Amino acid sequence: MTKTALCLVATLAIGLAAQPLSAETSDGEKLAAALAILGIAALAHSEHHYSDGYRPESGEETAEFERGYRDGLHGYAYRPDNGTRGYEQGYSAGSRERENSMAHRRQPAHAKAPPMAIQGCARRVAQNFAVPVRDVHILRSQSPRKHEWQIETAVGHQHMVCKMRDTGEVLDLRGGRM
Repeated sequence: MTKTALCLVATLAIGLAAQPLSAETSDGEKLAAALAILGIAALAHSEHHYSDGYRPESGEETAEFERGYRDGLHGYAYRPDNGTRGYEQGYSAGSRERENSMAHRRQPAHAKAPPMAIQGCARRVAQNFAVPVRDVHILRSQSPRKHEWQIETAVGHQHMVCKMRDTGEVLDLRGGRM
């Protein structure tokens, strides 16, 4: 989403919040307030979770995506009775995010990079994607040479590989997988 669209939605939300609410709020005003809240929620969701050019086309589809995303992220069963395109895309994105967030647990202890290398890589990838460090998932690491590590990361559907020293110094950074 562009900065212009973000500013427009934020301005709309602030304008609606400045209006005093009363018991005589019309249905149109209630609908406008609900759409503003939904728009802010949609903006809060990182676009890194959308894949293959998919973007929700309406507020309802965005809500379905979010519902599917939460179900997949928390490991809930897929609900075929609610098989809308938004739910399906969201469930797929949430399942991949869950898998990425738990990848480091499946890696054997001898193949884990030192904490300083992991932290340095995560910070650099977060800067690159303009996301908080907590959104960077370490998928796997390997040591091609003594005191050097290749660390594969994911942010949503996008991947990067850091080549790091044990000390946290970044030697190389590239997009893609190991």
